[in-house]
Amino acid sequence: MNFLDRPTAIKTINQLASTKCPFLVIASFDTQKNIVLPLSQIDPSQIAFDFNGKISNIEAFTEWVNRQEKQKLNERGSATTKRAPLEVLWQPEPIPFDHYQSAFSELMLALKEGRISLANLTFPTPVKCNLTLPEIFQRTRAKYRLWLSGEFCSFSPETFVTICDGVIATYPMKGTINASTPNALEKLMQNPKEIDEHKTVTQEAINDISLVANNARISRFRYIDRISRGDGEILQSSSMIEGDLPEDYRESLGDLFYRLLPAGSITGSPRDEATQILEKIESYPRHFYSGVAAIFDGENLDSTVLIRYLEEETHPNDHKTSLTPLYHYTFKSGGGITAMSNIENEYDELIEKIYLPIS
Repeated sequence: MNFLDRPTAIKTINQLASTKCPFLVIASFDTQKNIVLPLSQIDPSQIAFDFNGKISNIEAFTEWVNRQEKQKLNERGSATTKRAPLEVLWQPEPIPFDHYQSAFSELMLALKEGRISLANLTFPTPVKCNLTLPEIFQRTRAKYRLWLSGEFCSFSPETFVTICDGVIATYPMKGTINASTPNALEKLMQNPKEIDEHKTVTQEAINDISLVANNARISRFRYIDRISRGDGEILQSSSMIEGDLPEDYRESLGDLFYRLLPAGSITGSPRDEATQILEKIESYPRHFYSGVAAIFDGENLDSTVLIRYLEEETHPNDHKTSLTPLYHYTFKSGGGITAMSNIENEYDELIEKIYLPIS
């Protein structure tokens, strides 16, 4: 896969949008690795997506997956040419609490010094699973699903920005609780830390929308989504902020879109300072995790933050000859930290998000 640098990606988006050519864009967290492709040029053996019902060529993708499966079974000497549906094996190895505590304490110092008011602390988690990434794409259910060959699969519940009829909207998602918790909704909505965190990220979103649009406004505040995690549900709170774009916005859509990156909901406030602090504390590359992806259909745009994210590993996998293979991945997750955060709750939230939404 050939990646574009940021200036080339912006220029390509401007060219395609100005001619109303439908396209896909994928941007890494640091915006240094980007894909911008007309939808007509997407290779189903390289990319598959389902964005709110906007779906890539799933038939061709499914045929390719079946051919790959048949080839692997033949290589392993199996008498069958089709693998039976599997019970999913999911074996995460979360970071030790003391490792998390060290990073949390360093971040808390920056928060209490007033350098930042919010930061989204994340960590990688090694995971073994008996499904390939294309199979995970097929079996998961989420508002936004995206598979990029050799890189990752994301099954994200979070919308980044939408553009419809000249109105741009963003939907920062902050606040999570297991739906099975007694009085879960009440606890989430009345938690002072969650309220403070959500207000902060909403203000950051208003500031972002004001950079590219007029009349920035909160249209919905702290509404709740129920999100399946396979073995249950979680509740997540979001808000909706809108603004009015100029009539000729398509001519500079690339500039507009990249001006909003990286997403405030996955960095912190102030964004630049939080991003620098997190880069030092996290000490691992996010790559495409917490980047964004978007579909432009020729008129309107829909996009997502790449969370609930599983990354392919170059680890020498133990699936080469086994008929019941396990594949090595890295799941990346985290949560928003404020000066009011409780370390045990934040550590639990990081682990709570390590799941496959397969029912």
